[in-house]
Amino acid sequence: MAIRFLNKQPAVQQLSDEELVSRFSATQQETYFEELYRRYKHLAYGVCLKLMKNEEESRDVVSDVFKILFTKIPTSDIKSFKAYLYTVSRNECIAKLRQKKSEMEKLAKYNHVENSPIDFMENDGFAALFNTHPTMEQEVERAVQQLGDDQKTCIRLFFYDDKSYREIATETGFTEKQVKSYLQNGKRNLRILLEKELRKHTT
Repeated sequence: MAIRFLNKQPAVQQLSDEELVSRFSATQQETYFEELYRRYKHLAYGVCLKLMKNEEESRDVVSDVFKILFTKIPTSDIKSFKAYLYTVSRNECIAKLRQKKSEMEKLAKYNHVENSPIDFMENDGFAALFNTHPTMEQEVERAVQQLGDDQKTCIRLFFYDDKSYREIATETGFTEKQVKSYLQNGKRNLRILLEKELRKHTT
């Protein structure tokens, strides 16, 4: 009677990092990726926590990192998964920190204008929208996109580029009086659009 020997595959846990990467790239089987995640999620978290200084934000970035890895591994020439993971984790943290810094700078700008005596900023509580929902950066951008061209231009130059009335007037050809009017009306319309968006989040 002939004896048949089965060519058993080694358990996933016994595979090296390089083998896991190679097999995942070739087959797209999530089992191999899940083993990489099991091995290195704590390392990624440690890298992110060191940079982000916040546990919840670090966990969020780790989740994003492995989503990126899931799509990049099959198309990347990875010599060392550990080194590659470190690089992706670090780059993603830096990107998040830059985005956060940009949002905080814009919030500080809005707060400064909100509390300034400039008469065209007559609407109170505009910055409160951002204090309540500090992640409304995308909502603001969508609201700005809905403004008329002249208002949009002045809002962008004033808030995003820190231009003065005179600089905006010189750059656009508007008079300073027109700039003031476009900013006043643009801010009022932004207020309406953002309050509408805020109601969606609170209802």
